[in-house]
Amino acid sequence: MVLRMVFGPRDLERTRFAAGADPLWELVLAGHQLGSRQPAARYRSWRAKAIRRIADADEQAAVDRLTTIAPPRGDFPDFLTPAPATTDFDAGCAALACTPGTRLRADLERAFPGGRVPTWLRSLGDGEADQVRRLVGSLRTAYRLLVAPVRQRVDEVVSGDRAARLQTVSRQGIGRVLSTLPGVCGWDGTTLALQYPHRRTVDLGGRGLVLVPSAFCTGAPVSLIDPELPPVLVYPASLPPVRSARGLAPLVALVGRTRAECLVALRDSRTTTGLARDLGVSVGTASKHAAVLRGSGLVSTTRSGATAWHGLTELGRSVLAGVGGHPEA
Repeated sequence: MVLRMVFGPRDLERTRFAAGADPLWELVLAGHQLGSRQPAARYRSWRAKAIRRIADADEQAAVDRLTTIAPPRGDFPDFLTPAPATTDFDAGCAALACTPGTRLRADLERAFPGGRVPTWLRSLGDGEADQVRRLVGSLRTAYRLLVAPVRQRVDEVVSGDRAARLQTVSRQGIGRVLSTLPGVCGWDGTTLALQYPHRRTVDLGGRGLVLVPSAFCTGAPVSLIDPELPPVLVYPASLPPVRSARGLAPLVALVGRTRAECLVALRDSRTTTGLARDLGVSVGTASKHAAVLRGSGLVSTTRSGATAWHGLTELGRSVLAGVGGHPEA
């Protein structure tokens, strides 16, 4: 099965990346990993911890509501992930709470065709305010249990993917980014074809496309059901590459893998933002690593206005040279 997204003359120039991780998309997709009989290997530790965090019947009921309305397999209602994409969970919940009853009903019918809407969702489809508030409350509880404890890591993974792909845009153009997204099976300059559970065609019609990298998305990208909604494509964010420690083993044992990679990256001076991009971590995390290495005399930091530039000291260069100098060596 294939999802085809058809680009018109103005759609490429209006294609852009979401500002960061969308917490409601992450919540829905985290629910998929929690409810799946075969979760992706990299989520198994997270899943075990998440299950242990569910402390009582009310919390279990909230998580069950999430996995009922957004089951691990099959569609889920578009109103769970309202447009435009947002990085603010409270804003997303507020947008969901304001969804008109007609839209709730239509989205439920699309997601659960043939009258398969679960019993407790039928009153939600009637627009009953109490049921809408109950759903939002359940999503808040599920978010606290599933996503909030790993939100920093989610942001790091998403920002790393976003930065790498924006770098590709600057060097090779948006077409190269589209052709290399996970799940893409064809791009001819006008139609983007992607692996998808259903056969579907979306005509962007001059609206452009919002690309949303997601830490909890696996396999095929995900889009909205209603073709009239602003087009989005949620795809699996690429994890930062695991660099070989061959030749750097003594240094990794001394300072840890990330700080060893930090030293390698700082053979040429980097801003904090550039270092974060190279390491695939947040700016705050990169700054902390640089500070620790600076305290050890391996890194020096200078400032140009508000921008901090980091580079190796002579001691840092000597240490790096003594262990091979490059993680791929």
